Amino acid sequence: MGLLDWLFGGDDAATGILVDPTVIEARIDQVVGIVNPRLKLVPGYRRRLAPAVEQAILYCRTIEAQIPRAIEATAAMWAESPTLRAVFASARDVPTVFSRSRSVQDFFDSKPDADQVWAALRFIRREEPRVVVAANGELMQRDVVRTAVSCVDKKVVLPSGCEHEARLEIRRRAFRFLVTEALRQIVSAEAAGKDLAIERSILIGRLMILRGQRAGLETVVGHGGRTAAQIEEVEASLARNEQALAACATPGDALEHAIERIQQVLTHGADHLRIETVQLRLDQMNLVVPEGPPAAAVDIALPLVVVRSAPVISLLPCSFPRRDLIGRRTLLDDAQRLVC
Repeated sequence: MGLLDWLFGGDDAATGILVDPTVIEARIDQVVGIVNPRLKLVPGYRRRLAPAVEQAILYCRTIEAQIPRAIEATAAMWAESPTLRAVFASARDVPTVFSRSRSVQDFFDSKPDADQVWAALRFIRREEPRVVVAANGELMQRDVVRTAVSCVDKKVVLPSGCEHEARLEIRRRAFRFLVTEALRQIVSAEAAGKDLAIERSILIGRLMILRGQRAGLETVVGHGGRTAAQIEEVEASLARNEQALAACATPGDALEHAIERIQQVLTHGADHLRIETVQLRLDQMNLVVPEGPPAAAVDIALPLVVVRSAPVISLLPCSFPRRDLIGRRTLLDDAQRLVC
């Protein structure tokens, strides 16, 4: 069994609310392998993890189902597709972006019989105010503030020869993301516990010094009141520290804490990863058009991948044909001409 088979064994290609037990078992193995192999020492770890893993599998199916079907990303389709016009500034930009992707070039190199590649275009949507001239009925108004939409930081990801397989890969990566998030929280909690233990030692040392000073010459030289106030402040900090430390996992129950954290994250997937859709009404200049009848406006929908503590990105599934691929040599020559 290879590494990828171990990570993603027991592929979940099903739909609906039933999960094959072999898929659950494979995903439990994946969780343990990523988080901590010593979780196998916890009695009944499979029984305890199974419900949370099953719920996460179902949630990842939902994530994949919310990703729209692929659109044809070609220079010829740019004029006909409002979505492509919103994302790309010109028809030429479509094949250029895909051809500059090393993964796309490598895909076509490795599969000479493939006529197209399925891939997701990842980008960030920006909205900025812009002062324009706009029509108001039969009158033209100057200095009208409109919202301009632009799509930047484009990158082609998840290239595949089959859209079905690529969508399964989205499920796998979504599940792995949730498991990695659980691991991040476990490691963060362990680090916080260590920091609190160090802080407690420092506070205890500080408290012993202050109490020693109060019992010594401090009262003789007239600084006893100040020392008493400092003692109260350190004692209060120590009480808060011990309260926080009591909530942390101890070395003896670290594995138990890890099981609980995994259960928490996998059963609340939407708190960490979700798909949303933004509806935009744009004109030919990618300016947001207010509600109304202008015929020049088009309505588009862009899927958003929302991850906690990370920028919101858009993910647009596309099919890109080999016939539109710009060769590496041509791309290099174009880049050299721009430099010169």
